[in-house]
This record gives sequence, C-alpha cells and structure tokens, in this order.
Amino acid sequence: MVAPGSTSLLRSNVEKWRVPALTDLAAALAKANNETFGVNIEQPKKHFADLGTSWQGAAYNAAYDRVGQDHDQARKVWAYVDDLVTAIRNAAADIDSHRTVLLTKVNDARSHGLTVADNWVIPDKDGVPVDTINALQDAINLAFYPFRDAVANTATKISEAAELVRTAGDLFGSDLDVTDAPSQGGRTGAEDGKEAAEAAKNGDPAKLDEVAAHLPTHVLTPEQMQALSEGKDVPTLPAEVQDYYKEFFKNAGKDGVLALQDHLQQEATATPDHPASTVAAAQQRALADGMMTITDEHVGTGIGPNGKLSSPGAYTNLPPDIRQLISGREQEYVGDKSGPGDTVRRMQDRMKLANLLGNADPNMTGGTTFSTELGRQAQSMAQYLDSSGGRPIGFTDEETKSLNDAATKFLNTATRNHEADYQLLTGHGLDGQKIPADLSFGANGNQYRSPGDYDPQKFADTVFRNHTWPDQGKAASNLFEWAGQHTHDPGAQLPGTEGNRAREVVAKLPQLLAPHHGDSLDMGPGNKSLVQSTTDSFNKNPEFANSLSRVITGNLDSFADQGTTLMRHDPNIPVEMQLRDSQRLLFLANQTEEGRQTLETARQSYDNAVAYQLANNQIAPESQVDTIRKLATLDAHITDSRYNALTYQHGNDIAQQNDQALKSYNQTKDISDVAKKIVDAVPVPGGPVGTTVKNIAEDQAYKAIMNGVNPPPTPHLLQFPYADEVQKSGNDEFGTRLQTFLDYSANRPPQQTLNSYYTQYQDNYDSTIDSTLVKNSSDLEQLATGGQQAPKKPGS
Repeated sequence: MVAPGSTSLLRSNVEKWRVPALTDLAAALAKANNETFGVNIEQPKKHFADLGTSWQGAAYNAAYDRVGQDHDQARKVWAYVDDLVTAIRNAAADIDSHRTVLLTKVNDARSHGLTVADNWVIPDKDGVPVDTINALQDAINLAFYPFRDAVANTATKISEAAELVRTAGDLFGSDLDVTDAPSQGGRTGAEDGKEAAEAAKNGDPAKLDEVAAHLPTHVLTPEQMQALSEGKDVPTLPAEVQDYYKEFFKNAGKDGVLALQDHLQQEATATPDHPASTVAAAQQRALADGMMTITDEHVGTGIGPNGKLSSPGAYTNLPPDIRQLISGREQEYVGDKSGPGDTVRRMQDRMKLANLLGNADPNMTGGTTFSTELGRQAQSMAQYLDSSGGRPIGFTDEETKSLNDAATKFLNTATRNHEADYQLLTGHGLDGQKIPADLSFGANGNQYRSPGDYDPQKFADTVFRNHTWPDQGKAASNLFEWAGQHTHDPGAQLPGTEGNRAREVVAKLPQLLAPHHGDSLDMGPGNKSLVQSTTDSFNKNPEFANSLSRVITGNLDSFADQGTTLMRHDPNIPVEMQLRDSQRLLFLANQTEEGRQTLETARQSYDNAVAYQLANNQIAPESQVDTIRKLATLDAHITDSRYNALTYQHGNDIAQQNDQALKSYNQTKDISDVAKKIVDAVPVPGGPVGTTVKNIAEDQAYKAIMNGVNPPPTPHLLQFPYADEVQKSGNDEFGTRLQTFLDYSANRPPQQTLNSYYTQYQDNYDSTIDSTLVKNSSDLEQLATGGQQAPKKPGS
C-alpha cells in the first residue's frame, strides 16, 4: 500500500508521529503573526496619530498616505499568514483523526495475536482463521487510504498557503498589490530558476538548498493523479503552481535542473557521514512531479467558456535544452555534435534526468508527447547499448549498468501514459496522423537528422526483441498490458476512446511481436525468424510473457474465435486476429510458468462459465454448435501452446546441454593435443621409458585412452508429447467438468443434446490439437523457422 521508495507512511514511522507538533507550529506562527508582526504593522500609523498637530502640510499628508498604503499591504500579508495557520491547524485535526482510526485497526489485529508489517499488511499466522485475517486486513485498508489521502491533501494545502505567504512577502514594498500574490507564481519561479542556473555555474550548494526550499511540494493530490491515470482531465491545478514551475524550468535550463537534482540526490542518500534527508527526498519528488505536471495536456487551471481546459500542460513548457536531451537520439546526430565526447556528455545528463524522474511520485503521469519522447529515448539508449560495443567510450561497467537502468527509468515513466503507449506501438497520434521522427519542436535544430516518420516496428525490434532489460522487461511490458483491461470498455467502438485505442494495440501485437508477410515469417540476422528472436527475448525478459498472458485473459474470446485481421469496433465483439497470429501470441505468453498458470486459470474459469450454461440448458439451440466449437478451440489452443512452449524450451535446454558437452569434450581433447605436441617436441632422456611415454600419446593409443577417460557425449533426445494422450486428457476434462454442473442442474438438457455436446467438442478439440501440437522435430522447426532447433530424434 505504501508507494515504492516512500518511508514516511510506513507503519513504524506513522506510529512515531507527534501530530501535536503541527498544532505547536500553528500556535507559534499565530503568536508571532499576532503579537509581533501584527503589533509592528500598527505602530507606524499610531506614531503618525501621536504626532498631533506638530507636523502638518503636504509632506505630512504624503508620508501618512504612504504609511497607510504600507499598513494595508502588511495587513494583507498578515491575512495570508493567518490562512497558513488555519491550514496547519485543520491539517493537524484531520490527520490526527484519521491516524487514530488507522492505529486502532492495527491494535485490533494485534489483539488477535497478529502482526502488522510496515506496509500495513497482516501476514498469515497458523491458528488464526483466514476469514478473520481478511476481515482485519479489510478494516486496515479502509482506514489507511483515507489517512494517506488526508496527509497528501493537507500537505498540498499547507504548501499552497506557504507559497502565497512567500510571494506576498516578496511583493510587499513593490508597486504591485499584495493580493496579486496568487498570480505571481511565475515571477518567483523565474527568480528561483535563475538562481538555480547561477548556483550550477558557481557550484553553490547553499544556494541550491535555498532554491529547493522554495519548490511547491505535493503538486497534485492522489485523487488528481488517479484521474490522470484514467485519462481524465484535471482542471484544478492552482495557476500559481503551474506558473511557478513553467518559469522555473524555463530559467533554470538543463544545467540548473540537473545540478539541483544532483544536489538533492546526494542529500537524500544515506552515507556513513550523514543520514538520508527526508526533506531533500520530498523536494526531489516535487521537482520531478512539477516537470511531469507542466507537460501534461490533461492538467489545466480551469475550464474555459468553450468547455476546454484552461492553460493545459505541454511538452513545449520545458526549455529547449531539456527537450533536446529527451528528443535527441544518438543514432541521428550529425555535424559537430556527433563526436564521442558529445555522446558521453549527453548520456551522463540523461542518466541524471532519469534519476530525477525515477524519484517522481509513482502514481504521477506525464504528458502524452513528453511520455512518447521518453519512450523513444529509452529505445534509442537500449539500441545504442546493443549496437556500439555495449557502452559509450570511456564508460566503466558500473556506468554502463547505470545507463541501462536510466533507459528503464525513462520507459517506466513513459508507459504510465496510455495515450503515449498507443502512439509508441502504432505510430499514430491521437489525431490519427503519423508521428514525425523529430518531435523536439525545434530543440534539435540542424544537428539532427530527421528521417521522416517514426517507425513503431523499429521501436518494437529493440524493446521486445533485442534488448535485455534490467527489470526483466517489467517497464517495457507496460506498453501493452494496460490494453488488455480496456478492449471491452463501454464506448470502445468510438474512435478516440481509450477502449478503441486498446483494441488497436491488441490487434497490433501479432505484427509487433511476430512480424510476417502472408504465411512467411519475417527473418532477421543469422537467418533467424523474428518470432524466434522474440521468443528468446521473452525468456530473457520474463515479464513480457507474464504481461501478455494477462492481456490474453482479458480477451479470451479473441482466441476462441479467429477470423480476419479486420477489427470490428464493437466492445462486445472480440478483437479479431488470424489463427496463426493467435497461436504465436499464446506460444509467447506460455514462455514463463506465471504466464502458463495465468492462462490455465483463465481457461478453466471460462470453461466453468460455459459448462454451467450448457448443463442448465441456458444456450439457445441455434448457438449451441458455435458455443461448443469456440470452447473446444480455446481449450485446444491454450493446451497445445503450453505443450509447444515447454517442448521448445526443453529442446533449447537439450541443445545447449549437448553443445556444452561437446565443447567440454573438445576442450579436453585440445588440452591432450597440446600435451602430445609437447611430448613429441621435448627430447626425453633414456631409452625404453622415454619411448613408452611417447608411444602412449601415439594417435591410436591416445584416442583409446581419451575415449575411455572422456567418452564422446551421447546426444540427449527430446521427447515430444503424444497427440492422442493430449486429446484424451482434454476430452475427459470436458466431460468431467460438464458432469459436475449436470449433477446440480435444475434444467438438465436431454441426453441426445448432451451426446451432441460431447461429439462436437471432441471433433473440434481433436482436430485443433492434431493440426497445431508440436509432435516431432519437423513441427518444432516449423514453429520457429530459422531458430535453435531441437536435436533430431531418429525416425522422427
């Protein structure tokens, strides 16, 4: 329940909170505001009133008017401070009440002899009924989330009130009215941005501390972030916060932002010399959240008369040098900025930016263009690592690892925006137009080669086929996993909806993961089919298979009834795909144990639902044949894809074992060959003994001895499943499942109808298994043309 990387909301920390400290702070501020600031505000006016008639005339009137103006402005500052006091008091009361309820639920669990972990989860315990644990856990959950939201919301309100106090204080004594403070966020942001840029140039950590202290924190509430994750608009960002960050980034530029990030990262990291600073960590998160917020096209400061967002975010709110860092790809640079030193510098800066974004709130979503460009940069960095000797010139192993981690962080940030995911996988913008290769909006200038339109297939080649990700493919799999949850959304038939985009992504997966033209698979380097390379990648990045299995379970109907590749835009109709496409996706999803378990669980749930309807005669007679056909086809496809994936993996394992055994045998022979040459070359004193030693290494004797000590390896043979056994098992399972529901049926179909069910199921199941199950080496080679082939079994 606690966000990764967050420690403030851990149970052990929350129990240590001293909430009265907030009340004490409010009281101290109120006392200073009323007894010091408030009293001092009134003194100048009182002084002039006490002068009586000793000073009169135009000079007196001018001075009195000026003092009066300052008095009125100071009273407005006093009011902003008073609002801050109120915000803190309300926060203390709200947090305290929610915290009390939450900790009461924790104590309830403890009273049952249970423990509550730091993440508020109750571990199982022998002797305590599961239902009791679940009930206590539900109670904690119901208390935790309102508590978490209360903390975030009150922190946002305090931050906004404090920012107004700071801005109002800056305006005091200027030509502007203090009440203009809410509209002055841009001015203070610009000042802080300039100071950050100057501090970066001068290496001034004290100034960076000062700038960091001014950053508006808790930029968005949990509710606002949730709305963004669902693709909704958020029109409630305070204008002063948006203006602050827009002007801050504009004036700080890349160097100022990255210097501040480096400084905060150092302060937030524990070392033997000092503990980790939670304040610096919060400021680092605010900086990252601020960057993502001002790029988000769904975040604005209100709703205009036309019903659209006022002042929506945009990628162009970031300065050109940051956009160039994100949108400039090393493979496309030309001219005097394409040298090795330039590449190293840019890669180092990207690592810093990735570290910053990696510290954003994990629920924060960046803008669509911003996220699209981060995803493309992640692919570019991965491709660079895969094709340029594995590292920039001069990079150490540790730096190269960090660069790979940076690419993963970029991709993790990018994939939170599903509109960006759609663009990355289809190559089309939300308006249906192709995405240009250069989306820097001029930031790349003439130092960049723009080769036309963006190519999603090249993106997929790197991300899904060629690169090994340090997170096992988790971030990359987010590119498509979301789609499985939305293909049947209401309104998915309408262009421009998330459901419609999800259906396009699912329909695009076969071409991205297993490219082919007609019946021929596309081939890659080494005469490998691209689907073979994808399969290898799914084994190196197992989260790909796990995510794909979840996409399939949300669209089982598509795998029960294959038709044409043309999609029907109706959420109630399956996303259609060709038979071979569905088989290849199932094959890929079965590459992991988790993927196989997910698919099998979904299959059995689907089967239960259909068997119940069949047993209770709930399916119209005209639909029965089609229902049985789809059920049998789905069962057979999932079953044979599981067998085929395991056969393929076992074949690879055996091939590798055979290859390793042969290498070991040859290496042993190589060592002996060298020894033989030495014996032949070095004169041995003596007669018969020397001759005997030499003769031992003569070819025939040598071979005999070697074969005795290290016999040539006997190749392991791959055992293929027997189709008739698979068919019998599947038919028996269907019969048993249907009988289970028949035993409790209140509307049992006639026996003649049941007999037709069994016959129709068997006919469809057996024919599908027979045509798609890998039963010999030839079938296996056909499944993955051009890839690692299983050793041939004699007679197979």
